[in-house]
Amino acid sequence: MAEMLSIQEVSKMLGVTIKTLKIWDDEGKLKSAFRTPGGHRRYRVSDINEFTGQESEAKCKVFVYSRVSTKKQKDAGNLERQTERLLLYCQDKGYDVINVYEEVASGINDNRRELTKMLRKITDVKRIVVEYNDRLARYGFNYLKEHANSHGVEIEAVEQNIKLEPNEEMVQDLVIIVTCLSAKIYGARGGRKLKKTLDELENERKGGCGGK
Repeated sequence: MAEMLSIQEVSKMLGVTIKTLKIWDDEGKLKSAFRTPGGHRRYRVSDINEFTGQESEAKCKVFVYSRVSTKKQKDAGNLERQTERLLLYCQDKGYDVINVYEEVASGINDNRRELTKMLRKITDVKRIVVEYNDRLARYGFNYLKEHANSHGVEIEAVEQNIKLEPNEEMVQDLVIIVTCLSAKIYGARGGRKLKKTLDELENERKGGCGGK
């Protein structure tokens, strides 16, 4: 009898989630040889070897997504440089970039046009490549990850192991959150007033740092 592997072993071997393997099995992309009486999938080693051989011949299709929070950051070239870094990364990996999605929007904005367009075509690729996970979303990233995994797609963050320090973008996102909550509680006028106060404090902080 041919050597068999469990779905956990195949998951580690291929570097994909168990959920992705189940989707591939249901779609016929990588079929399990049989299921045990308990319903557990078993795979032939020969089938896995054949599959990995086919995968290595075909380039991995990916989407590239880059984002900055403000037009000021875009005008400074941050968005363009971010996209260039991602494209070079994909080139080094041998990925086939199907499309590049660039966006100027806050990481907490839940109505991003380019992100929505990309998610609607998510089944066209195997991976979504971003610089950091928070380029996709500052809050709720795990929901996007689950959505991608449910379609057999992996999210690949180029700099996922680097711990980010608090920066201007994060401060701005926090200001937006506080302003929105204040507007809901005290009305639009109260939200604008609070935002003005926060902006003044931030300008004072920058001025103080510059004077040191």
